[in-house]
Amino acid sequence: MKIVTLVTVLVALVFVTVTTADEPDIDINHTDVDTPSDEKVPGHEGTITVHVVAHTHDDVGWLKTVDQYYYGSKDDIYKGGVQYIIDTVIEQLVKDPKKKFIYVEIAFFKRWWEEQDKETRQQVRNLVKGGQLEFINAGYCMNDEASVHYAATIDQMSEGLMWLQREVGGPDYDVTPTIAWQIDPFGHSSAHAALSAQMGMKGLFFARMHYQDYDKRKRNKDLEFRWVIEEENSSIFTSVVYYRYEGPDGFCFDTNCKDPPIVTNRASPEYNVVARSELLLSYMRQQSSHYRSGNIMLTMGGDFCYQNAHKYFKNLDILMDYVNANTTNNGFKMIYSTPSQYMDAVLKSIGGLQNKTDDLFPYADGPHSYWTGYFTSRPTLKGYVRDCNNVLQVCKHVEAAAAPGDKLGATSELLRLAMGVSQHHDAVSGTSKQHVADDYARRLAAGQTECETLITKGLKMKSVYTGKLHACRLLNESYCEVTQDGNRSLTIVVYNARVTPRIEYIRIPLTHPHYHAVNLVTQQYMPVEYLRVSAATRALNPDSLPLEGVFRAELPPLGFASFELRVSLNHVGRVLKSMPVYYGEDLMVESQIYKVYFDSRTGAMKMITNKLAGLSGRSDKLTQRFMEYSSSPGDKVDNQPSGAYIFRPLNDSPDDLGDPILTDYIPGELFTEVWQTFDDWITQVTRIYYDKFHIEVEWTVGPIPLDHGREIITRYDTSLATNKTFYTDSNGREMVERVLNKQPTWDLNVTEPIAGNYYPVNTRATIVDSARGMQLTVLTDRSQGAASLGDGQVEFMVHRRILNDDHRGVGEPLNETANGRGLIARGRHWLFYSDTISYHMHRDIGMDFFYKPTVVIGNEGGIEVPTWNFYKSATPASQYLNIVTLQKIPSVNGTDLLVRLENTLPGSEGGKPITVKLDDIFGVEGDFNGYQELGLAADRDIKKVVDYKSHTQHDDAAEHTIELQPFQIRTFILNFNSTETMF
Repeated sequence: MKIVTLVTVLVALVFVTVTTADEPDIDINHTDVDTPSDEKVPGHEGTITVHVVAHTHDDVGWLKTVDQYYYGSKDDIYKGGVQYIIDTVIEQLVKDPKKKFIYVEIAFFKRWWEEQDKETRQQVRNLVKGGQLEFINAGYCMNDEASVHYAATIDQMSEGLMWLQREVGGPDYDVTPTIAWQIDPFGHSSAHAALSAQMGMKGLFFARMHYQDYDKRKRNKDLEFRWVIEEENSSIFTSVVYYRYEGPDGFCFDTNCKDPPIVTNRASPEYNVVARSELLLSYMRQQSSHYRSGNIMLTMGGDFCYQNAHKYFKNLDILMDYVNANTTNNGFKMIYSTPSQYMDAVLKSIGGLQNKTDDLFPYADGPHSYWTGYFTSRPTLKGYVRDCNNVLQVCKHVEAAAAPGDKLGATSELLRLAMGVSQHHDAVSGTSKQHVADDYARRLAAGQTECETLITKGLKMKSVYTGKLHACRLLNESYCEVTQDGNRSLTIVVYNARVTPRIEYIRIPLTHPHYHAVNLVTQQYMPVEYLRVSAATRALNPDSLPLEGVFRAELPPLGFASFELRVSLNHVGRVLKSMPVYYGEDLMVESQIYKVYFDSRTGAMKMITNKLAGLSGRSDKLTQRFMEYSSSPGDKVDNQPSGAYIFRPLNDSPDDLGDPILTDYIPGELFTEVWQTFDDWITQVTRIYYDKFHIEVEWTVGPIPLDHGREIITRYDTSLATNKTFYTDSNGREMVERVLNKQPTWDLNVTEPIAGNYYPVNTRATIVDSARGMQLTVLTDRSQGAASLGDGQVEFMVHRRILNDDHRGVGEPLNETANGRGLIARGRHWLFYSDTISYHMHRDIGMDFFYKPTVVIGNEGGIEVPTWNFYKSATPASQYLNIVTLQKIPSVNGTDLLVRLENTLPGSEGGKPITVKLDDIFGVEGDFNGYQELGLAADRDIKKVVDYKSHTQHDDAAEHTIELQPFQIRTFILNFNSTETMF
């Protein structure tokens, strides 16, 4: 995505200043100027090597869909197609062995590869072998770093990298990428840097960072550093690409470029090689003055460049030949190179690097241009991506469990690839055009349908259910087609993707309360409570069923349990009623863990007590409000408006949306609900389960009125003394400290006091009162922007509807509609309030939230095997052990499973090593052939990533026992003789 911003203007200004101050005035079309400059770069001894990196940045959707970009359709939006880029680049590389090129996005290259004949494929392999074509990053896409979960990042990187090894790799050369290339994402996370290192990447390159941080680093020659993520025991060489990832202004030579070609014919009035070369030398002198080594990297390319690779390379050749012919005078030598070659040269020519330990959020490219709006943009797409990740993991589990003869009728591939595309930095970020966002959702829906077919058939086979099982995609809207027939009993199979047993409350849409609930595992009756569906849900989905039945389900580790709602028309179940509330008296709801006090008029939370926290758990203030920031359309100070990328509020404080009305207080034995209406477009349910450590807040927001741009927040306010500090997760991994109006590595000049203090939250944010030892963690069901702007406060932006474009390339306002009206978003927060000694529990609670139980339902048969599970070890797993990946992959002999094991608790939160016996975890010790450990992306042996001796010092290879250190993820291929005895 190419964005013309203030930085571009600054480049031009600096460019002109350098040219006029340090060089003679040059008319690039004037033929008399033919004497090369002999100016050298101060502070550099000897010749500076210019690593010319020819590249294309191919967005996996943005202004056009993936298919439109690949095939080159919709020229009225953007001219060109990726297939032609790869065609012409390969052709030019074959012609000239001196040329080099890098390619990144496997989503496109895989499609192109599948269309090529054997000869062309072999040409590509030869180019890789000869070092001319280098794949870098090589995930399925270049993923976002603010709105992605680490599990989805690993999946999409693995999808691309494993494909690359399988299809392009060879026995006598190495195709394995060693560079993470994140040149376009809008800010950078410490978790992504750590994951890149754990995948085996040696260097990380990016182009976007806060303009104040960039200016300081440029002045101090600190644009290259070692990024150290202590919590993850990882570090990686990091380089900030100079200004941006395109070439210097005036030096684009592709079909869509308007810059003049380089003309060497002195007889021609267009002759310009000297003048143009001197202009380029001026730029390179400026660039090299900000780097420490005798090397600079010149990125020559950009968005969808090299449609005409012959034209691009020919002009580059002329420039490079001219500069190199005058190296003695100008001090520069230009070579075709790659980022890995550049990194090696830098590390050889300088000593130590400065360490960086924080992250690179938020990103701003100007004083009033903070890219913090996209943390929330397109909230329903963000929620759908998270839901599909859950479906995908279960899909892979069930696929792995299938015996060779099982006919599942589908595979996980379609959803794997759709999820890979959806992690792109213009997809889950919410920053594409609307028709492209629709295409992302279409892809996910098609993949979800495939996986639902696989899951229902697989669970039918495992449970030996005599009828047909159905997935119910709209349970959160109280709709399921198979439960509409109230004359049939319902068989409910619930799968738990966690490796520990759990208790969950299952909600089933129903037409009447005439059911007995039976646990088919124990054959015991169990309580079920019914409640009517809210008006807000009926507005969200007019087809929603009138009731929900709720029962408590005990689920086995990594497996399923079955239940039955047995219809009995003579039986009337307990339908929970809305009870009267007396004004003037606080409403108190009590569970095993909490006492929560609500205002009797508004239904708003007022106070909370954690009953397990001892004296420190006195009643603390806990309130919650909905507010809105009016979106700035631009003003006299700066014409920058709020938009899909940028959050710029009109004022420095939000407008309160008023007191809610308590509409219903519904107490039950399993749970209690408090319903509120804030406006005709904002409603909320606060749900307290009897034995859960979280309080659930389910909000429904929209359609947002269209009178002006609005950015909707919910703010939690407590009596905790938080010292202007809160903590946000980094892609679901480590917690990062955020201090109001402060950055750890430079003196922040505060120009946007609201937007500049917003940070991405992927799974949770925490505020802590260290003196009292109490904390509040708010967990989210999707990525959102959050801030703590006052002591004891934390706010989350849940929805946005904006009438202006923010001038960053997408070209349309963020004004989403659905069903002929503004978009309605429904989501959930889980509140965990405790003493800090118990803070570590947020990891366990968060895993329950992330891995939602998968529910499938049948109404036409019986079940023979009511429970089954993968995890068969006699030793219960630690609550902090997580199976990130369980996936069957192609195998030469027997069955191979790709398994990623994670210790979810970091050392800073009390994490301890976890021991796992690999041949015991699935209970098939006699059928186990052995294992191989790989890097995190499963595309290379672990010995290429870490010091193997140190890495495995606590393992016992003979006993197939490995040890997971705190917060560690390890990746294995487990080989079994067959699946018949396994599952």
